[in-house]
Amino acid sequence: MLSDLKFALRQLGKAPGFTAIAILTLALCIGANSAIFSVVHSILLKPYPWPGSERLVYIYNTYPQMGLPNAGVSVPDYLDRRAGVNGIADAAMYYFSSYNLGGASEPERVVGLCVTPTLFNTLQSGAELGRVFNEGDGKFGAPRVVVLSHALWKTRFGSDPSIIGQTIRLASVPVTVVGVMPESFYFPAPRVQVWVPFVFSPQQRTDDERGTEFSTMIARLKPGVTLAEVQRDLDLIQARNAQRLPDQAPFWKNSGFGGRVKGFLEQNVANIRGMLWLVQAGVAAALLIGCANVASLLLARAVARERELAIRAALGAGRSRLVRLLLTESLVLFLAGGALGLIVALWGVSALGSVGLSTLPRAYSVELDPTVFAFTLLCALGTGLIFGALPAWSASRSDAAAALKEAGTRTTAGRRTQGLRAGLVVIEIALAVMLLSTAGLLVKSFARLQQENPGFQPGGVLTAQFQLPAVKYDAAGKLVAFHDAASAALSALPGVKAVGLTTTLPFSNSNSSGSYSSPDIVVAPGAPGPHAQVRSVDPGYLKALGITLLHGRWYTEVDSEKTQKVVVIDRLLAERYWPGQDALGKRINRGGNNDSVSWVVVGVVAPVKVQNLEESLSKETIYFPYAQDPQLSFVLVVRTDGDPAALTSSVRNAVRSADPEQPVFDVKTMTQRMDDAAQPRRAPMILLSLFSGVALLLAALGVYGVLAFSVAQRTPEFGIRLALGATPGNIASLVLRQGTLLVLVGITAGLAGYLALSRIIAQLLYGVTATDPAMLAIVPLILALVALVACFLPARRATKVDPMVALRAE
Repeated sequence: MLSDLKFALRQLGKAPGFTAIAILTLALCIGANSAIFSVVHSILLKPYPWPGSERLVYIYNTYPQMGLPNAGVSVPDYLDRRAGVNGIADAAMYYFSSYNLGGASEPERVVGLCVTPTLFNTLQSGAELGRVFNEGDGKFGAPRVVVLSHALWKTRFGSDPSIIGQTIRLASVPVTVVGVMPESFYFPAPRVQVWVPFVFSPQQRTDDERGTEFSTMIARLKPGVTLAEVQRDLDLIQARNAQRLPDQAPFWKNSGFGGRVKGFLEQNVANIRGMLWLVQAGVAAALLIGCANVASLLLARAVARERELAIRAALGAGRSRLVRLLLTESLVLFLAGGALGLIVALWGVSALGSVGLSTLPRAYSVELDPTVFAFTLLCALGTGLIFGALPAWSASRSDAAAALKEAGTRTTAGRRTQGLRAGLVVIEIALAVMLLSTAGLLVKSFARLQQENPGFQPGGVLTAQFQLPAVKYDAAGKLVAFHDAASAALSALPGVKAVGLTTTLPFSNSNSSGSYSSPDIVVAPGAPGPHAQVRSVDPGYLKALGITLLHGRWYTEVDSEKTQKVVVIDRLLAERYWPGQDALGKRINRGGNNDSVSWVVVGVVAPVKVQNLEESLSKETIYFPYAQDPQLSFVLVVRTDGDPAALTSSVRNAVRSADPEQPVFDVKTMTQRMDDAAQPRRAPMILLSLFSGVALLLAALGVYGVLAFSVAQRTPEFGIRLALGATPGNIASLVLRQGTLLVLVGITAGLAGYLALSRIIAQLLYGVTATDPAMLAIVPLILALVALVACFLPARRATKVDPMVALRAE
């Protein structure tokens, strides 16, 4: 074997041009596959870095009849399920809550998580310094404590080990640091910097709290427990609660309320799984096309070495020995391509962020780990064996005498290999058609999506989030006073056209919803009660975000805490419950109780999309005036004539003039937020389009290579034809017919393959069908034109054959 390896290296060294082209082609294709697989592996396949993470699940509340498959969990629901589901080993509940971190000259905002003390046990993770939370930390009235992330401990506290036991200020409240987590630990994402205990008050533990669902529940299952078993226990718990609480049972029945369990990893990647596998399939197709081209080169090289192989056979070398010799050479090529492909993959992983993959869930963990190295090695070995075996088997004929006879002429050798090379080209063209069709439809789908109206005008808008500390802003009047002062300072900035406030901003990956009722709404027996998205907004929000007022009025400064409570609704609500009627003057009650205070409808606005452009407008929205419904957490919206990003420092200074201790965080333009929401579609589209372009180029090179090889093999034949009176046009026609036949067969096979997979691709499209006639006509046309260009050069060369030279060579 060592002698075969040395011989292969010598042979490849004698043909540096062939060797360089083959290795570079393989390096690009294998490297691209490894880079994309690193993304697929890190996002879709790799377990989370917590022991037993494959047994982690989400447990949601669900209201299927109200269009809420995954809702938050209330404290009583959590307590019921933690104690009542036999398959749960431990469970935890949490919610995000950012905090102002005191003690610095500049106010600093840290991302925090309020968690039940059981979180770290559920994740089976301990602290690097100090301790994690214990049961006592979760008791009502217990001293306030905090656990720090390793990154915050390092950057803010200089990795000081004496931080344990020290007191810091979070949201103006003193808390004691009890632990620092390891550098490798994060939950649920690396951006979380502090964890504080979720302390249940006596009131939160009562049945009155059911329906207060702002938290997320996770659980770690016992070994061997299935999701179906957990679901059965959740259903039993809900059935018992329905019997125990007859007043709530009708609402639960009409809404379909219950518990729902979903795998932790499965749920986190559900929205991007299909797209990522599609990209992986696309780059794998490009790899196959590249390998087919290299196999075609190996076939041509084997023809040139036919006399050498015939002599070896005549001297006693068996066919297996010749196959091993040629296969060793192929494996050296493919392994060299794989080694260089790792460098390409390393560069590719760092470049993937520029197309937006870094914004996808779990993309922070993308890296070339041992699994990716093994995948690269498998790609190189697998493709080397498969695509190296074809030319090796074809070239290693057992009839040495016949081979020596044919070695004097290349015509017979060309016929023998021409079929294999033509078959490889047909496969290349078919794969290219499938890739181009898919990429074209994704581009068209994305273009159609970008034309969707979000319900507002995102251009020229800057947004910034706030979280006011409850200790300092403990009264509604203080919240309104801060809003008024900050809005006045922002409105005075040059170029600012409008300033608004909302508690929930579109395309910010957050939402707020709740049930409502109305004396003016008649709900059919057995139908679910009304449920809407809810926001608190101020008078400037309509103009700042560019929402369209359809009927009535928007809020003004007159709408205060002391005046009639008013609301603005969107058109969906008006048309759902008051079709053909004037919605102005109708009443809305918060919650499901008509005995509560009524808010009078004074305006109707156009619907607004919340999460992304592809969502359907099916859930109504209610806007409450901030002055009558102030909140600690909100988002400022600033509209300007110029570049909104240029206002960032001015906005921070303006807010600081209202409260020097209030930091501004998550500052982004509205366009940036919409771009981030579009990344799960944009990034795969860009990558698949790139690989489709590579596939098109490789397919064209494959057509060119086959025809060029054919012309070289048929030179004596063309010389005879020309000597007998054939014109150059006749010769060119022969070559072009051969190329055209290959292209037509490849396109037909490619379209058939695409149509067979169109149902899968249809699930990833928006606004276009998977069998869009225009796209399925354009793609073959483009590929045919490119292939004809590739056919032109060999055809032109065939017309230049000198009959005398060709006959003399024969």
